[in-house]
Amino acid sequence: MSTNTVSEKRSEKRHGGKMEVVIGTHGMPGRSVTALNISASGLYCICDEPLGDLTRVDVSVNMGDNQVMARAVVIREEELPDSKWGIGLFFTRIRFEDRQFFARYVNGE
Repeated sequence: MSTNTVSEKRSEKRHGGKMEVVIGTHGMPGRSVTALNISASGLYCICDEPLGDLTRVDVSVNMGDNQVMARAVVIREEELPDSKWGIGLFFTRIRFEDRQFFARYVNGE
C-alpha cells in the first residue's frame, strides 16, 4: 500500500522548503507556523495544536518584498509523532496576482 496517496491527488505542483507563515482566525490571534511546502492552491504547515477540519484561517506569507494575504480552509490534519500537527490548507480566497506569484515561485521563475 502506498503511503504517498495524497501527493497523487494534488493538481498543483508544490515547492518544498521551510518558510514562516502567520495564520489566524476570528477569535484566535495570529500565530507563526512553519510551512513545509506551498503551491498556488494551498500549503502544508506544522502547528502546535489542531485547528479543526474545515476551519477558515487567514494566511500571511512574507517572501522577500512580497507579502501574500489569503483566506484558506483546513482540509487535512494529522497528529505527528512529536505531538505536533500537520495541517493542509486550501486557499479559498486569494488574489489572482498572488496565486500567479506562488505558481512562478514553485516553478523556479
